[in-house]
Amino acid sequence: MAAVEFAILGTVLIFILGGIIDFGHSFYISQVVTNASREGARYGVTFQVDSTATRIPPGSLSPSIANYVTTKYISQTLVASLHPTVTVGGAGYGTGAKGQPVQVTVSATKNWFLLGSIIPGLPTTISATSVMQCE
Repeated sequence: MAAVEFAILGTVLIFILGGIIDFGHSFYISQVVTNASREGARYGVTFQVDSTATRIPPGSLSPSIANYVTTKYISQTLVASLHPTVTVGGAGYGTGAKGQPVQVTVSATKNWFLLGSIIPGLPTTISATSVMQCE
């Protein structure tokens, strides 16, 4: 009798533990994606000049904003299997004019370990957008 009760309760507890791990991982990805979009936007709007003291527009930065975010920030915190993508735009992206916005969107694919097979329709793409004005 005790073995049957343990089997029933053990299964329920395993699913609860799996759900906690899945949602914790989802929250972690959400935080990393949000911080990455902020880092990219900040990198793009910071006033930078070339050797002739001419302002470099965010679209001409080296490394590019997308490359900076994926190599300097995301690669250290997210696993490559999450397929992170970075999209950059905004009026200030090409011009770099003071006060013009630069928008950075970072997305990653969440692979649900346990809950994806139990609860259909869980979001699989987690994204965040940051908009900052050029300095």
